[in-house]
Amino acid sequence: MGHAPTNDLRIVLLQHDLAWEDKPANRSAFASLLAESAQPGSLVILPELCDVGFTMQADRAAEPSSLPWAQDLAARHQVWLQAGLAIREAGRTFNAACMIGPDGSLLATYRKTFLFSHGTETEHYAAGSGPIVVEIAGWRVAPFICYDLRFPEVWRHAALAGAELFTLSANWPARRHAHWAALVRARAIENQAFVACCNRVGRDPNLAYDGGSALIDPMGEALVVGDGRACALDAVARRSTIELWRRDFGALRDMQPGWLGSDRRHT
Repeated sequence: MGHAPTNDLRIVLLQHDLAWEDKPANRSAFASLLAESAQPGSLVILPELCDVGFTMQADRAAEPSSLPWAQDLAARHQVWLQAGLAIREAGRTFNAACMIGPDGSLLATYRKTFLFSHGTETEHYAAGSGPIVVEIAGWRVAPFICYDLRFPEVWRHAALAGAELFTLSANWPARRHAHWAALVRARAIENQAFVACCNRVGRDPNLAYDGGSALIDPMGEALVVGDGRACALDAVARRSTIELWRRDFGALRDMQPGWLGSDRRHT
């Protein structure tokens, strides 16, 4: 169910004050936010672990699964949906971004590559094996999750695989908001790509969050930026913007992939 490659893409970022480990409350809140902003064919992005918050109760976060709820939400509004959920596979729990089509089908699952050891995430979740690129509405999209933002090498590999739009679901705390604002722009600029990032707001038992969800264009300009309030933000990623910039300014073509070798050591 794709669109022609020349199509622009409307992106909706649902930044919300997540209720701590309360799936029914969070599901209801996102259903209301989406009902107010839904437009068929849009790409809607939810925060990391959107139904529970950044909990280390991994098994409780994963079961019962929220994937059927997310699939129903996408199908009801006929949108592409990135839902940050905990998923259980073969005895392991992953912090994941589930990519869902407008018909409710699960298109792909990205499992967070870099786990936040400072917050003990490494003790409770399993790490994924790297980036994926999935086609959404004629765009090649690479989803990421929160702490992945600090590791440009994995984004570069996604760019080499053809990513034009990076999508980021996050629970990024207010105390490091300046890093968030700088890094989402850096990832867009260095990869000559759009970055659509959705962060939560409010508080959990450990930290405060101040949003800052945004759509950044390939030159690093913010097309929309959220403040610290729960809201639905929307903006349009224009196909002509990325095509013209990549054609006229050849930084991505000048990349030397050899420097990304996994066995390379720097001194």
